[in-house]
Amino acid sequence: MLQMGMWFFVLLSLCSCGPYYVSVMQKWVDERYLASTHVGTPDPRQEAPFIGQMLVVQWCVPSEILALNPVAVLDVIFWDHTEQRICFPITHKLNYAYYKLFDSEYEEKGGILTYKAAILTEDGCIYKECKHQFWVNLIKIED
Repeated sequence: MLQMGMWFFVLLSLCSCGPYYVSVMQKWVDERYLASTHVGTPDPRQEAPFIGQMLVVQWCVPSEILALNPVAVLDVIFWDHTEQRICFPITHKLNYAYYKLFDSEYEEKGGILTYKAAILTEDGCIYKECKHQFWVNLIKIED
């Protein structure tokens, strides 16, 4: 009986949300992204697969932060030097969201150059932040 309780405690410890974080994973999307490519099954999407990039934002926050109505903010700079801010409401302590840049939009913008993700509380305070290694604030020069 003691061993079962100990295993339950170990499992609970491994599944708990413990160091808190926000992270971003970048994925390239093309025909290799389709499962049918790897297993050799028929798939109509093989004829015209998505082409582009995807950013997966993951977070783990404590209950105290969850009570402050946090939001995950993703700032993206594209190769055409335009910017976009995407906000994801955080309603669970551990979760993820993704941003997709596919096909014509991907070609117009030239792809994702760099990005930054942050968890902001409702009063605007930054709880956690994650930056791409080439992140810099874009300097805008007016004509």
